[in-house]
Amino acid sequence: MFPFSGYPLTKLDAASISPASSEQGHYDYIIVGGGTAGCVLVNRLSEDPSVKVLLLERGNARLGWATRVPLLSTNFMGDESAAYSWSSTPLENLTDNRSLTLVTGKGLGGGSAINSMNYTRGYPQDYDLWSASGCKGWSYQEIEGYFMKSENFVSTPERKHHGTQGEWTVRDMGDLQFSLARNCAEACTSLGMPYTHDINEPDTPFNVCGKLDCTIDLDGHRNSTFHAFLPPRLASERKYHLHICAGAAVTALDVERDADRSYVKGVSFRAAAGDAKVYYARARHEVILCAGAIATPQILLLSGIGPRHKVKQPLKKELTGVGENLQDHMATGIMYNVPRADSLHIVQKSPMRALLELFRYIVKGEGLFLAPVAQLSILVNSAQIDDSGYIIPSKSTDPAGLPDLEIKPIHFNITEPPIPHKEGVLSIMVVLMRPSSRGTVALASEDPLERPACDLAYLSDPADYAVIRKGIKLAKRIGEKMREHGAKNMTDLYMPDSESDADLDAFVRNFTRTNYHYSSTCRMAPENDPLPGVVDDELRVHGFSNLRIADCSIIPIMISAHLQASAVMIAEKCADMIKADRLLVARE
Repeated sequence: MFPFSGYPLTKLDAASISPASSEQGHYDYIIVGGGTAGCVLVNRLSEDPSVKVLLLERGNARLGWATRVPLLSTNFMGDESAAYSWSSTPLENLTDNRSLTLVTGKGLGGGSAINSMNYTRGYPQDYDLWSASGCKGWSYQEIEGYFMKSENFVSTPERKHHGTQGEWTVRDMGDLQFSLARNCAEACTSLGMPYTHDINEPDTPFNVCGKLDCTIDLDGHRNSTFHAFLPPRLASERKYHLHICAGAAVTALDVERDADRSYVKGVSFRAAAGDAKVYYARARHEVILCAGAIATPQILLLSGIGPRHKVKQPLKKELTGVGENLQDHMATGIMYNVPRADSLHIVQKSPMRALLELFRYIVKGEGLFLAPVAQLSILVNSAQIDDSGYIIPSKSTDPAGLPDLEIKPIHFNITEPPIPHKEGVLSIMVVLMRPSSRGTVALASEDPLERPACDLAYLSDPADYAVIRKGIKLAKRIGEKMREHGAKNMTDLYMPDSESDADLDAFVRNFTRTNYHYSSTCRMAPENDPLPGVVDDELRVHGFSNLRIADCSIIPIMISAHLQASAVMIAEKCADMIKADRLLVARE
């Protein structure tokens, strides 16, 4: 745990250039965003004490005990210190054109400090599709080592495709916490989906029920990338060449142009709260944006980089892909009434049980406060679900058969706002993993402190309806099989009126939510791609000599997995590319 003495942060004025010092405010590398990827990149680039690094993070350094308790730290809604929360633009394909609540991480560690802690890499074919689309160096064989480099897999037995020497603790969480989860796994097996203890195994079938590994250490603490890659001791040891500024909101990149390319001379920033004074730091070598799929395009647009009519003027570089192609793992789901003790609602509705579970966690490191929100992931390709919602057996490894659905049993009410319930709730969430619909991120105003306008554009491509319908049908078959396997106390709480296309589509329009997996707003692809790219294979922004992006905004094709492991992999690969370039320059 962090000591109560705090964390070694640099004041904003001390990171800014000053006429009194020729060195102050000058850095080899400036990283914007200390989230899931940013903490990793900062760690790697500051390994060399001769390299001076600045990290600008808009949020704070959250050090409290509750930030490490898995269940408490996942309950981020309403905690303004933990997350940014705001409304999307109205969604014309949802009932009443309603908006949805967007959430992104706020503070060091970003999403890894508040998410469900699930560690999923995706399938090798996910990344082979990236490579086949033209992203040189991004096939699974070429990037698997970056997953392993960061990972410290601590469970037994060891697994050959997991790393054990990295900083980021990953573990098998042992037995499933709730009996209903065990019922669910049995139901999936009887429906033709094999069960695996390691969903990250490269040979995992496309249709599978798997137990999820989690980023929780052996002391029972959430292991965000902040805790793993920028712990207090490391930050203190490197404080003379690594400056970490929290509460620093970037206002713009200082863009200049030489003979044939643009470059970023420095970064302007201000306090995220209070004083509006603008500070400035200069980059000797590179600026890397790691602010995430929402804030990274916002910063580019504020800096005059993006579509001509969407940027803050003057236009510095026209890149039509900035803020386009927003994708997310859209979710819906069915729900059952269950006994209170079979859901996480027990700690909400029973103060005595909550105290008991807290005692178990503090004394023994076990119980509901240790449990991740989701322990099972059911992955399936909709083409392998028949019209009645049953699995069609297949052993295909063709990338076209990658899972486009994830079904997750979650032991609480997942609706927003929650529909009324009296006891406990089991939700079977249905997640669209490879959506055809694409949204946008745009400036809501030229105020850098205002959240951008995000159009999720759910269901704007009708192809998504056909996939989600099959997912709901399969979820219902799983629920039926669970009852057959002994879950007698499940009664319907929230279901579609029937399984007709019309009723299923109405159900989805009435209840759809974000899964917080935002990506692809600065795609890795050529600038003139049919879906225009923003960065090249080495994550350099097109037309710039010293500006890169390393976060989930660069994902060229959405993957069939949760995104935090991929974000860390991207940062690891980016760090190696930057180091290789630095070494090449030193030799010349």
